[in-house]
Amino acid sequence: MWRYWMELVFSLGTIVLVNVLAWITPGPNMFAVMAASLTHGRQHGLATGLGLACGALLWSVFAVLGVAILFDLLPRAVVALKLAGAAYLVWLGIKSIRSAKNQSGDIGMARASDLALTRSFRTGLIVSMTNPKAALFFGSVMAAFIPATATAWFLSLVVAICGLLAVVLHSITATLFSTRLAMRFFARFQKAISCTFGAIFVTMGGSIAYAALRRTQ
Repeated sequence: MWRYWMELVFSLGTIVLVNVLAWITPGPNMFAVMAASLTHGRQHGLATGLGLACGALLWSVFAVLGVAILFDLLPRAVVALKLAGAAYLVWLGIKSIRSAKNQSGDIGMARASDLALTRSFRTGLIVSMTNPKAALFFGSVMAAFIPATATAWFLSLVVAICGLLAVVLHSITATLFSTRLAMRFFARFQKAISCTFGAIFVTMGGSIAYAALRRTQ
């Protein structure tokens, strides 16, 4: 019995560590929260992070249910998801670059206050749900670190922890990049920063699409 509980504790600790390591690795999720926080303020960064967290929660549920295995059986579904995610990232990038042309001083932040928080939440959710790496990540985590003897309550606990971690970690990102220092820096260089985020999103989207199409050949 003692060995059984130790195995469960080790599994939970490993899952927490892997989630933290994934969070600190730069990717679409982190850049989405950073862009929302710097461009529109802390509330929009938090809303974007909450959308990403909901996406992570859904992917973890799918992984527990074994839905992620379908990606191994249906490779075309992976390609379609990658292309959808790539297209959305490119769209975000183009949108960011175009908005940079209209930014001047504090005007960008003033207009940002009129942006609905639901739009920021939706952006985070779409970025997460169209990210095939999320499905593979949660699928691999569930397969590698959850004991075969895990019960339903333990699987539910894992899902809850993944969702809670996503909320906390993305909230940290949103808070860090919406500080007064960060906002003053953005106000001074907002055109360059918006263009940089735009270029990053376009590059990420282009690389994902290229890799997906290349594997189909």
